[in-house]
Parts: sequence; C-alpha cells; structure tokens
Amino acid sequence: MCLNQTGLASKQQSGLGLVGAIFVIVVVSLLSVAMSRMLEADKISQSYEILGLKALLAAESGAQLAVNRLMPPDSTGSCADRTFDFEASSLRFCQAVVSCTAIAANGEDYFTVSSRGRCDASDFTASRTVEVRLSP
Repeated sequence: MCLNQTGLASKQQSGLGLVGAIFVIVVVSLLSVAMSRMLEADKISQSYEILGLKALLAAESGAQLAVNRLMPPDSTGSCADRTFDFEASSLRFCQAVVSCTAIAANGEDYFTVSSRGRCDASDFTASRTVEVRLSP
C-alpha cells in the first residue's frame, strides 16, 4: 500500500472530488434560482411603474381636453363632466373620468377640473388623479 504526502492511503481520498463538484453544482443552482426570482420581481415592479405612468398621462390628457372644452379659443365652453376613452396605442385600455365644478368668488368664476386616469392591463390596474384650478 502506497502512502501519499499526508500519510493517508490514496483509496480513502478518491470520492472527495465528487463531493466538491456536487457542492459547487448545488450552490450555483441555488444562486441561479435566487437571481431568477429577483429578476421576476423587478419585471413586475417595472410593469406597475409603466402602468402608473400611463394612468398619469391619461389623467393629464383628460384634464387638458376638459380645459380645452371649457375655454375653447373661438367660442364659449361649458363646465361639464366627461369621460374620455383613448384609442392611441400608447394609452390603449386607459380612460380619463373628468369632473368640473364652478365656484363664484368676488364676481369671478373659478373652475376646478379633476381628472382621474385609469389604465387596465390583464390583472394590473393603476389610477392617478390630476386637479387643475383656473379662472377665465
């Protein structure tokens, strides 16, 4: 029987490489599973953020449309509640629900336009509200 440098028989060390390889494979697979879960959570977070931004843009667009109808450049407008459904590809599945209230103070009419933008995407829904106050 041959002894190696540490004084142990060579037959006792023959399985150490296999155990080390299995350990490395397990550690690397656990790291890859953890990383894929983190990427999935990041993807969902970005979807929420994009949908929230679309809802904000829908609310702003609804407020701008309502102000344009309240104070058109060539005639007199009306303060009325409206709902706008957007057909553009960037705001598809979004709508803006706009309410308008008029308040008279010191002989002036002041208007408050409140626009609530809402966007739906399968199982996600986001809504944002924009409020504009103006006097003609």
